[in-house]
Amino acid sequence: MGVSTKFLGGQPYQVREALARVVGETMELPVIRIFAKPLYERYFRRPFRRGNLYFGVYPSYEQALAKARHLASAKLPATYDVQEAAGKYLDQIQSLRACDYPAMFWLKHIMESGGRKVFDLGGHLGLAYYGFSHHIQYPTDLAWCVHDLPHVVTAGRALASARGVDGTLTFADRPQAASGCDLVFSTGALQYLPYRLPWLIDQLPEPPRHVLLNLIPLHADKSFFTLQNLGIAICPYRIESIGRLTSDMEARGYRVRDSWKLDRCMRIPFEWDHAVENYGGYYFERR
Repeated sequence: MGVSTKFLGGQPYQVREALARVVGETMELPVIRIFAKPLYERYFRRPFRRGNLYFGVYPSYEQALAKARHLASAKLPATYDVQEAAGKYLDQIQSLRACDYPAMFWLKHIMESGGRKVFDLGGHLGLAYYGFSHHIQYPTDLAWCVHDLPHVVTAGRALASARGVDGTLTFADRPQAASGCDLVFSTGALQYLPYRLPWLIDQLPEPPRHVLLNLIPLHADKSFFTLQNLGIAICPYRIESIGRLTSDMEARGYRVRDSWKLDRCMRIPFEWDHAVENYGGYYFERR
């Protein structure tokens, strides 16, 4: 949660929020801001192991990436395509987070309605496939395909083979492999892509009937990028405007079947008017 991760990490959530706002407002004072922002930028460039940090506001992916490369180092590259990425989030193979349940509800509904081909965009090692399998009886003819970065895909294929599910869980090197699937599913990944989902839909000769998105940062009216320090990399991080996302999907023939808010927010130090009050999810169905 930005600045509060360093100064307030041990406090209850409500206390952290209140104190983070006070700290943020104090740092916005002109004299303090002059000295505080360069210090925070130096802190932001350091590898760390707990939470995420955010820095800056940029109008395009290219500008955010240029700044990420400027801040990057050998220990903290400007790409998530690193060996360490494959080892993150392994706990999700065995258990679900609270934020996963709305998506799992609609995934089960889609499968019960005949959906069999799932394209998991940014699905890591197949975390959702493994995690949801503890709560959903998958159909025997399910075909679940994951697309992610090369290091992760390589590790995902090895894990699927070791677990004996490589006939059901496969991996694609290109996002255009989503053509012909029943469902494009993505949880916590759209914000890292260099392209927007509507652009990908336009590339597919056979667009999916269902699009299920979860854990994406949504702003009431702004679309922009910031930088995220994940501890292993500094990456551009996309924030979607709610209105832009829904209108662009509607222009491609999709209607909103459901949407939900998640108890997660994001603060960017020195950019408080770009705060994300809620992450959320959407279920779109093609008319």
